[in-house]
Amino acid sequence: MRMVRPITCANGFTLVEMLVALFVFGLISAAGVTLLRSSADGQVQLRTKLGERATLSRLSNLLEADLAQAVPRPVRRSGGTIDAAFTTVDGQLFSFSRIGAVGANDTGQSSLGRISYRFTKGQLLRGSTAHADGGQSSEAIILANVADISVRFRDAAGIWRTDWSALDPEAMPRAVEMQIVAAGAPAYRMLFLVGADGLPKPVEPEELSGV
Repeated sequence: MRMVRPITCANGFTLVEMLVALFVFGLISAAGVTLLRSSADGQVQLRTKLGERATLSRLSNLLEADLAQAVPRPVRRSGGTIDAAFTTVDGQLFSFSRIGAVGANDTGQSSLGRISYRFTKGQLLRGSTAHADGGQSSEAIILANVADISVRFRDAAGIWRTDWSALDPEAMPRAVEMQIVAAGAPAYRMLFLVGADGLPKPVEPEELSGV
């Protein structure tokens, strides 16, 4: 009896080989998708970190510019009460008098204004007035998603204090330290010198006459 053999192609693949090839292709595809997703997530995180760093850098520049122009000049509120040149009252981190807050014009308007920094509900706000005495204040959010902010002040004796309640209404700290803890991020510490007018006033000759 003559046997009939099935016709096969020498260059073809069996079903098992096709399944193995598809399995390997699936693994490679899954690995490629995972790699691309990881790369995309890394780029998003990098952009987020760079954005946070840029925001903190702008805040640092703003604080540096404000505190460098601080002056030892008390101000009068609209109700008639007097605020010291540099204070930490009314729930504010600190507030102070600043020259150059508004531009002086041809009418001789003073460029002295009042600046304040306040932390509330996870936001750092900056307040400013166009006129130091009795001016209307406006606030703007300059940093959000903040977990905590702590501030210290260095006095003329080199001692760091957590508040500034100087007896002299014209006294100002020599330096201000601000530490910001953003949500899910390490603490960011900034240190600023206060304007040259905030340094201890020189003793006048007549003040030495009784020594």
